Amino acid sequence: MSNAPHDGRSPIERSGFSYLPGFISVAEGEQLIAYFAQLVPLWEHRHRSNAHARPGAHSRRLTRPVYWLGAWQFACLGYYAEPDHREDRCVRAEPFPAVMRTILDRLWPNLRGHDPSLDEVPNTCLINYYGREISDGPPVDYARLRMHRDGEPGPVVMFSLGQPGLLEFIDPERSDAPELAVWTRHRSVTILSGPEFKDRLYHRITEVRHGRQPVIGCQLEGFEARRVSVSFRTVPQELILDFAELSAASRDMVRDYVQQLARGSAHFDEQLSRE
Repeated sequence: MSNAPHDGRSPIERSGFSYLPGFISVAEGEQLIAYFAQLVPLWEHRHRSNAHARPGAHSRRLTRPVYWLGAWQFACLGYYAEPDHREDRCVRAEPFPAVMRTILDRLWPNLRGHDPSLDEVPNTCLINYYGREISDGPPVDYARLRMHRDGEPGPVVMFSLGQPGLLEFIDPERSDAPELAVWTRHRSVTILSGPEFKDRLYHRITEVRHGRQPVIGCQLEGFEARRVSVSFRTVPQELILDFAELSAASRDMVRDYVQQLARGSAHFDEQLSRE
């Protein structure tokens, strides 16, 4: 594989990897940006000292603010992943807006091409806001995503809106150099699946370009967004719980986050009221 970044202007099809520039229409892109602008994302911490944390792990803030739909996988609970990280991790969240459902339905033939055993589109998604934090001091840029792999079953689907982000795939046991790098552009879709791109290779965002258009609004005070990425995954429905159904220890760990969400979300306000 070439190490030079692909410019993201043309499609890429490989076993377990699809990059589809312009798959999201102009009108759909505008609807998505308007939807992202009315959400209030969170800065979360992960690896607190709790039953879900790895031994010796410490608390750190995520590198970007986030919002989940379908099921919220709070970082401090540890993300859902097959086969060992399943229970007491996924809190029921708001459903996808209609525009997301429309795009996913149109992607169905592509998803079946990645995994013919699929019987439905993904049911949960993580919305990542990339940009910079504005405070009293110099702005701090958070337009990056650490190297990771997604542990949910089935293909992962990514929507990219806003400025191009450099998506890199790397196997740190083999080399520090990416095996594939793509500038994911506004209104593009990426699909990952299979033993290479989902199971062996890690992926990360190392850079997001600067530009004036399109404008990405964000309700988070002190944060300027310039790219939003939505990554869709699949979680078994029986493992998605209402907040009140979590264990007492897990409720205590995420209650502050749910209270923050409830200020701008009728869904999470109701979730709190059911406890």
